[in-house]
Amino acid sequence: MAYDYLTTTGIASLVQNYSDNEVKKRITPLNDKISTYQSKNSVWTDLNTKLLALKSIAYDLRASSSDTYLAAKTTSSSNASFITAVATKDASTAAYNMRVSQLAKNDIAVSNNMTSAGAVTNMAGTHSLSFQNGTYHGSVDVVLTGTETNQTVMQKMSDAINQSKAVLNTGSVNASSIYSGTGAFTLDLNGTENSIAYDFTGGKTYAEVIDDIATKINNQVSGVTAEKIVDGSNVSLRVSVASTSQYITMTNKNTTDTGTLLDASHLNTDVTKLKAAGGIVSTAVFSPSSGNSKISFTSVDSGYDNRLQMSDTSGSALNFVGLTSGLLTARTKNPDDINAGFIYNVTSSTANELNAKVLFNGINIQSNSNTLDTLANGVTFNLKSVMTSTDSDIAVNVQTDATSVKTKIKDFLTKYNSTYTAIKNRSMTDLTGRGLFVGDPTASSLLSKLTTVGMGKISGIPQGNLSYLSQVGITFDPLSGLTVSDDTKLTDAITNKPSQVAALFSSTNGVATQLYSSVTNYTGADGAISRIKSSLDTNIKYMSDKVTSTQTRIDKSASVLRDQYNRLQQQLSALLVAQQSFSAFGA
Repeated sequence: MAYDYLTTTGIASLVQNYSDNEVKKRITPLNDKISTYQSKNSVWTDLNTKLLALKSIAYDLRASSSDTYLAAKTTSSSNASFITAVATKDASTAAYNMRVSQLAKNDIAVSNNMTSAGAVTNMAGTHSLSFQNGTYHGSVDVVLTGTETNQTVMQKMSDAINQSKAVLNTGSVNASSIYSGTGAFTLDLNGTENSIAYDFTGGKTYAEVIDDIATKINNQVSGVTAEKIVDGSNVSLRVSVASTSQYITMTNKNTTDTGTLLDASHLNTDVTKLKAAGGIVSTAVFSPSSGNSKISFTSVDSGYDNRLQMSDTSGSALNFVGLTSGLLTARTKNPDDINAGFIYNVTSSTANELNAKVLFNGINIQSNSNTLDTLANGVTFNLKSVMTSTDSDIAVNVQTDATSVKTKIKDFLTKYNSTYTAIKNRSMTDLTGRGLFVGDPTASSLLSKLTTVGMGKISGIPQGNLSYLSQVGITFDPLSGLTVSDDTKLTDAITNKPSQVAALFSSTNGVATQLYSSVTNYTGADGAISRIKSSLDTNIKYMSDKVTSTQTRIDKSASVLRDQYNRLQQQLSALLVAQQSFSAFGA
């Protein structure tokens, strides 16, 4: 019956049908437009990402040939068991002939062989040891109680050296005396110079002066700790270096103090390249035989210039273990297991067992290290093993690293093609539909630029030089972009004509230069893509707001319709009740 529609279920169905029809008619078209805008926004976002990647590698390729991937060098050695090499872009293409007759070694001195448990007498107190190589000096104190054994004396010496830090102490001055002056001094920490300025115009006590200087050093120089040392009525400045491997220089000489604070009449400071003893020499205690002990001293750095120079400055700790002043001065070599002495002979800078010795292009070369980085600009030679008379000379060649250059170019082509096909594939209409970039002037302009650069002639190139990518084995395909069609031709061009290959990419009108400039106009906050995306975002927001307001109106109309149906339902119910009454009366 017709009035079945006025049941609660029927009314709900009528209202829902109304809402569904209105949504389909008024909101679905809006959502379709939003979906289209969102798809375009996503596509432009994807293209922007690809363009930024292309821009990044184009930036690298447009660099000058002397400072770019094309300057990359590689090395080869005829026998890597003896010599290897690495080269930077600054290296020249060259060939070197080499022989290794001696490797650089770290100087070593060992103590006498002593009974480990032997009792020690007359050694209580502080023993100061001094160490020096060609560049650095350092010292360390060893405190003994007199109750040690031979082995524990050696262990205390070893621990004190290996755990030492460089500590610079200025001269001691009366704390209440007045200093007046201005200037600045240099604190050199491992080659990094730090200027410490001071101004005590009007005068301050030395206690105040040192407090101020310590604060300045701690605030300005990382890796050191400065503090005031109080000794009765006197004060001094102490600067401790955190790293064992770093040196410190603070001196009043060579005009490193523009004032007078460090001179002999004030803080009296003249310390040059002070290093922790453990940064100059490393030590170890070992047992060459059961019940016996020895201590070894090994130079941290190799070579003749870093040979061991050590002494007892107070006390007799070195002398106690057999390293007497005469032995240390004469550098007595005692290779047996019993006596103290040096392991290697050092009679002069030329007659020594510590330096590496190499015949380099017919010239005898000595080095403190087995790593030679000053023989040829941009080339580091690494010595691995000593050669015998029957070993052939080693040929080390430096040449352009064609492999890495090709890798860089191919990476550029990959990013170029990713951008090109992203535009090309969306600029066509096929069975799947109309591409999102069809008819878009921005996409069309960019595609045209990519095509022109990829297949066109590079203008401004000297006559006879490479001016097309196709001349280096890179060809253009309208569907897929650029590809290396002739790897041999590309390798040959990189190896034999690197400057011309560079010009193809990095000259004023080079491929990378043009693309970098063009892509810059499309990307970035003010680029064309940013403006397009901003417009799409505006449209999406407008349509979304319109969907919301339309849905509100549909919901309101549905509510009014539901109220109308409810009133009809009530009226029908009243009529049905009256009908039942009349029927009962008639019966």
